[in-house]
Amino acid sequence: MRVLIVGGGTGGHLFPAIALAEAFRDRDQENQIRFVVTERALDSQILSGREFSFQTLKMAGIKGKGVIGTIGSLGKLPRALAASLKMLRDYRPDMVLGVGGYVSGPVVLGAWWKGLPCAVQEQNSIPGITNRLLGKVVNRVFGAFKESEAYFPGRKFRLTGNPIRKELRNVSDRTIPASGPLTILILGGSQGAHRINQVVIKALDGLKPFKKDLSFIHQTGEKDAQEVTRAYEEKGFHHQVLAFISDMVWAYQQADLIIGRAGAMTISEITALGKPSCLIPFPFAANNHQEHNARALFQAGAAEMILEKELSSDLLVNRIGSWLTDRGQLTRMSLQAKSLGRWQAAAEIVDCCYELISKPQKDVH
Repeated sequence: MRVLIVGGGTGGHLFPAIALAEAFRDRDQENQIRFVVTERALDSQILSGREFSFQTLKMAGIKGKGVIGTIGSLGKLPRALAASLKMLRDYRPDMVLGVGGYVSGPVVLGAWWKGLPCAVQEQNSIPGITNRLLGKVVNRVFGAFKESEAYFPGRKFRLTGNPIRKELRNVSDRTIPASGPLTILILGGSQGAHRINQVVIKALDGLKPFKKDLSFIHQTGEKDAQEVTRAYEEKGFHHQVLAFISDMVWAYQQADLIIGRAGAMTISEITALGKPSCLIPFPFAANNHQEHNARALFQAGAAEMILEKELSSDLLVNRIGSWLTDRGQLTRMSLQAKSLGRWQAAAEIVDCCYELISKPQKDVH
């Protein structure tokens, strides 16, 4: 089988795409997988060194661009559609699978126009605009949250959960230590989170009494890496600061607690791994989907949540101090998180894709 997986722009789109590619290869080593991604350096950075080939498509999003930006982006669409059709002619895929992001639009539309089996995978509880539009023409929509079903034709929707990279199965269970240092993993998404970085820096003074009981692994994004590193060094905390963490197996293995954004893939990974967390939703995410993601875990007792408008260094110091003095809180969150985890999503999606390919297209819409 030849599969074209399309999407990108963020790790939240690419990591489930990688999980799906791995699942196709696990199903049959002869399966051929190719990615089509954006021209952003992050996409190439994530895919480089992996065994899957990829090519880029020149395309631009329209949301939040204003009138002039939107006109410019739309002006690129005809050329992107032409390039997409050429890709499809050259690669001749049996299946096209979009994983979100504006780059998936013209390629999946081209696949639909050519009568190829095609599907999209939606990571969030509230779908982005590209997947909402594509959901009207594709054969299947694979959703991670029940709430997203309302945005798609019901007969097409399959609730599967988010695909999780198989390498994360190498993260062994970690018991919250009853004493000694806690390792806190701070994740602001694949590009970091400036607001979280600044609050953590300010919180270090208040955390000085707990210095011997804390160790930090902090993904900052490129812009803040030096400033955050300098703050940890000046305050004397044990730390490992990285602009981008490519080895998440290592990072998750070390972590006793995660503080970070509430992107769909972060949610899926920490529940599968049973990691306690304090989620700080990005308030400007499309349709406020990160708050919806975080609230689902908070209401289940699987995480704590701090809205960004309420976030302060004093609040963060109080929360961390509370976890250090009552570690049972972390253990309880860990057990609840693990009860929500789903490892089987990628295999379920691949099974369904095989069914789509085996049926005449008139029978699968």
